[in-house]
Amino acid sequence: LAGTINVDNLFSKTLSEFGESNNNSVTKTINISDYSVLSKDGGYTIITSTVILIRNSKTKFTALNTTCTHKKCDVEFNGSKFECPCHGSMFTKSGKVLNGPAKKNLKKYSTSFDADSGVVTINM
Repeated sequence: LAGTINVDNLFSKTLSEFGESNNNSVTKTINISDYSVLSKDGGYTIITSTVILIRNSKTKFTALNTTCTHKKCDVEFNGSKFECPCHGSMFTKSGKVLNGPAKKNLKKYSTSFDADSGVVTINM
């Protein structure tokens, strides 16, 4: 996948519109067969207006909040790193700060993958 995704305007659904809510947390299940871009390592897709899911390997996924930890702007992902268009903060593919002004990593959500069913579960 080439280019940059601006996650700000892709989807307008809120987290409560996905999955089940429990004590201020949301569990979202993603069937890989519904997202062909996730069939290969390195594939990624926007799950909500502020959550991206990245396939790291055959069984490992990363889910990150795409809101910059500096001034709350929406970061952009180019397939290898995240960049904040507001003040230039950069983050690795796993959400760690590469350079500021942001000092905190992007928020990471726990994920699990059931290879038999092809379902990723994200706990947000």
